[in-house]
Amino acid sequence: MGKKQHSKDRMFITKTEWATEWGGAKSKENRTPFKRLPFYCCALTFTPFELPVGTKDGSVFDIMNIIPYIRKYEKNPVTGAPLKQEDLFPLTFHKNSEGEYHCPVLNKVFTEYTHIVAVKTTGNVFCHEAIKELNIKTKNWKELLTDEPFTKEDIITIQNPNALDSKVTLDFDHVKNTLKVDDEELKKMSSDPTYNINVAGDIKQMLAELGTEKAKQTALLGGGGSKAQNERAAALAAILAARSRIKEDSSSDAKGDSKTQPAFSIVDAASASVHGRSAAAAKAASSDKTAARIAMHMAGERAPVNAKLVKSRFTTGAASRSFTSTSFDPVTKNEFEYVKVEKNPKKKGYVKLHTTHGDLNIELHCDITPRTCENFITLCEHGYYNGVAFHRNIRNFMIQGGDPTGTGRGGESIWGKPFKDELNSKLLHSGRGVLSMANSGPHTNGSQFFILYKSANHLNFKHTVFGGVVGGLTTLSAMEKVPVDDNDRPLEEIKIISVTVFVNPYMEPDKEEEEEEEEEKGKGEKTAEDEDNEKVGSWYSNPGTGAAETGDIAGGVGKYLKARNSQNDSATVDTSLTAISVTKKRKVMAGEFKDFSAW
Repeated sequence: MGKKQHSKDRMFITKTEWATEWGGAKSKENRTPFKRLPFYCCALTFTPFELPVGTKDGSVFDIMNIIPYIRKYEKNPVTGAPLKQEDLFPLTFHKNSEGEYHCPVLNKVFTEYTHIVAVKTTGNVFCHEAIKELNIKTKNWKELLTDEPFTKEDIITIQNPNALDSKVTLDFDHVKNTLKVDDEELKKMSSDPTYNINVAGDIKQMLAELGTEKAKQTALLGGGGSKAQNERAAALAAILAARSRIKEDSSSDAKGDSKTQPAFSIVDAASASVHGRSAAAAKAASSDKTAARIAMHMAGERAPVNAKLVKSRFTTGAASRSFTSTSFDPVTKNEFEYVKVEKNPKKKGYVKLHTTHGDLNIELHCDITPRTCENFITLCEHGYYNGVAFHRNIRNFMIQGGDPTGTGRGGESIWGKPFKDELNSKLLHSGRGVLSMANSGPHTNGSQFFILYKSANHLNFKHTVFGGVVGGLTTLSAMEKVPVDDNDRPLEEIKIISVTVFVNPYMEPDKEEEEEEEEEKGKGEKTAEDEDNEKVGSWYSNPGTGAAETGDIAGGVGKYLKARNSQNDSATVDTSLTAISVTKKRKVMAGEFKDFSAW
């Protein structure tokens, strides 16, 4: 056993033990540098990825960087194990509204302390808590977003905060061996778009002809077959006709033979049957109500003219309020509360834009987007768009206008301030001729609008679609062919000369109100006649009322006795004829409280 068996049973530590084992200052040479790779960075370039792909060991790379590395070294840059392009699988990181990576199931934002996993079969990235609670514990081996089956081996760990020794950058194989991709390959990737694409056949021929003189000539002519060439010829003819018409109008104005523009023209494609309105109503000019609505809108608040007071099913509460508080005047009768309800139109609106390149017939979805259509129609009737040019024109995308300043930053709504979006899943940016509102962000609509030349699904639920071109697609093609400068501004002026409003559904609620008032009057007359009929008694229908009204009561003191006897007689008649008389529903009158004046 020896004498020194308890030599280390001391209640203190030495200086050497404190410096080497327990704490104290340590030399910088003995420290091991620790650098952990963030989950959102490529493990090859250490920069944030754009198109992430993963491997079975949980490493994440950018596809534009890992492909040249695999072609050259044929191994994993992190582990050094053999790796092929077929072993990579795409990853889908989901972002929230603030642009942060998060779990699409639990909506938890990913941080350096989050346990992050991915499903190999689908590539979707989740937090480990969602997979553990919803898949592993419940033994539900179906992906949480796509419902595709997977196994436990398909769960790939991308980041584990408990494993500190993982994703250390100094342990990566390409860092230890200083393996890099040549700059020549990177230059080829940036210069040649087909460097990483396996092309063959027609695609290879098309890509080869991109920079040739033949391709430039085809682009100048517009491309396409005979049908496209015929359409372009028709559009060119329309442009020439519009130019000649403008010159004739200007010359006639100079001579003094100016012709007044007709206030009405026929809508294309039998529009009268579409919107169900008579020709006389369509020809009628805007009344004084339009001026009143404009003055009301310019006051600031949005108080639509088509709003009306409707009797609600709730009372004003004045009786109970006055009963429980002495600060209010006594009210003994309950009255129903009237609420101001906006009555949106149920029909479509129709306008025609007279431009320098032809006419555009537009259908407005007033029944789906009432606020936006009311703004557009009112501006049209006010002449706000007259003489306003289209300041932005992009081929195969859209043409934008509605700004009186012509800068793309001006224009305001009829309320003098921006109004909210009216997004609807029925109205999407799909198809040619879609009319939508231009904005600078959510709920910043003014007077600017744009018309699509082609579907733009990336604008869905960002801009309010409120109409579409139903006539004048040739004019739209002519606008699309107008050359533009570097800022997409047309070199040839495309201007709105005037606007004709055919159908304004916001004028029609007045007719419906008149019809409702006539119906209410008719109902009131019928109820008065019914009350008169009930007062007159008959033997078969209501003998009680007839018995009560028959017989004259004489004057004098005895009139009270006779009145009492007549009431008793009528009561006996009523009780004897209960089996014969028809029971009528008693009318429930509105409750009324006494004012306690007799106390």
